[in-house]
Amino acid sequence: ILQIHSYNACSRNAGKTGDRIKRLLDPLILPTVDEFPRLTCGLLIALQLIFVLFAGQALHALWPAGSEGTILQPLYQRAKALPGTSSPLFFFIPFLSTHVLTCMIYLALDWCRPAWVQAMMAHDRRAGDWGGQDLGLAHTLWSQISVAPVTVLMVSYMLARNGPVPYTRPWVESCFDNCVWELPANAPSLAEFVVHLTFCLVVSDAAYGYVHLQLHRHRALWKHIHSIHHEYKETFVTVGPHVHLMEFFTVFTLALFSPAACGAHPFTCWVWYSFYTLISLEAHTGWRQTPVGWIMNLLTMGNFGGSMHHHLHHAVVWGNYAPFLSWLDKLIGTEILLEDEVREPEFSGKAVKRDRPEVISMKSAKSEAAKEVQTNLKGLKGKELAKEIALDCEAIQAIQAKGLRRRAATPPPKL
Repeated sequence: ILQIHSYNACSRNAGKTGDRIKRLLDPLILPTVDEFPRLTCGLLIALQLIFVLFAGQALHALWPAGSEGTILQPLYQRAKALPGTSSPLFFFIPFLSTHVLTCMIYLALDWCRPAWVQAMMAHDRRAGDWGGQDLGLAHTLWSQISVAPVTVLMVSYMLARNGPVPYTRPWVESCFDNCVWELPANAPSLAEFVVHLTFCLVVSDAAYGYVHLQLHRHRALWKHIHSIHHEYKETFVTVGPHVHLMEFFTVFTLALFSPAACGAHPFTCWVWYSFYTLISLEAHTGWRQTPVGWIMNLLTMGNFGGSMHHHLHHAVVWGNYAPFLSWLDKLIGTEILLEDEVREPEFSGKAVKRDRPEVISMKSAKSEAAKEVQTNLKGLKGKELAKEIALDCEAIQAIQAKGLRRRAATPPPKL
């Protein structure tokens, strides 16, 4: 079975605006991406942080931080009384505790797989199946352990220098070395708490969604960095942090800098660290909907993608780049809906329609290709389209001949 698709389908759906957004950073990316993909990824990390910092300054101009309130005071006092909150390293605790607890719960449910969990699954992966013999659960756990040396170095540096403090003004004075500081006495107002959490969600979703798009658009970034994450087509909770070290830095710095950019209260930061970790892991559970995803979908009036949104990304690969919300994919024309889901032959042994292109048999490939050329003569030159189809056919045939099963064997095209 052969799949033939047009590389320009997303561009036609998105229109000129979406197409321009996709290529916005090409002048900076293209000169280095093929020869130095990791350096280019570092550039993308720096650019996303600059975007977050500028967005934070814009919000601060419209909504200055620092308003106190009484509604959240009891919760803040309880959180503040926890051991270690006065240490600059306390920000690790919300990340780590939420990560471990969420993984334990969803792995246990995935392993036991009661009937109600099976009914919630978005794919046919059986209980105890962690991606096949060549992948497995341990593969994802090892990739998480591999970042431990970097974490140890970071912790050691912060202990030795007693800084920097991850919180910023107006609640805590910024400090980078030999810091002497204390937590604010009062909690933020409920309005500021909600505004800053919303800012962190929207900005981090836009920043990583755009970087994620570039990781798919450029073959070198895909091959050397992002293909590791896509080794698993059918996800489970620990597939989320199964990433290249550069991508780990992308996600971690974004989570850390988003609340700092808008001057969020330490209590808001702690809630954000836990919430960001939770929704990132839940997106990879492979469920149709998770409890938090259901609540967020109500709060965002249907614009929170959740686990189904990201399941379709792993199943189809060519869309749903935004990690949480769906507005970015709608804007640039890369949103994947349930009816667009594909089960490619090298993974499932059956063909289902994929996005706009058709799935056709090997025998009818030539005739279907000729029809596609004729119907696209006005939009594309016939010879160019025929060449694209021929290259696509050869690539898929080569993959099938080698018997490769991992998604990393089929790199995405440049859109």
